Amino acid sequence: MVTNLRDIAVTHEPGVDYHHLAETKKLASSHVSVLPGQKVPRHTHLDEEQVYYCLRGRAELELGGEIHALEPDTFVLIPIGTEHEVRNTGSEPFDYVYFVAFVPPHD
Repeated sequence: MVTNLRDIAVTHEPGVDYHHLAETKKLASSHVSVLPGQKVPRHTHLDEEQVYYCLRGRAELELGGEIHALEPDTFVLIPIGTEHEVRNTGSEPFDYVYFVAFVPPHD
């Protein structure tokens, strides 16, 4: 599969836009854009590991109770069961791509 972000429908949630890029039984990926002053609310995944690659803007990541600054070219690993929240702290959208490894794979 090869596609362009422009060709993927946007899913809107309050303050956050998602482009769901691809999903298989073992892997999923999405492009996320968090608007200035908005956040991806605190949550935990019990069946997936996540990796973030930050593309644009500035944000804070609360990961397992610790605060980390995010900026372009930052890489994040979120282990299964780790609570996390992303808050845009900048004046432009904060964009990142996440990759999910499902554990165990989805049917």
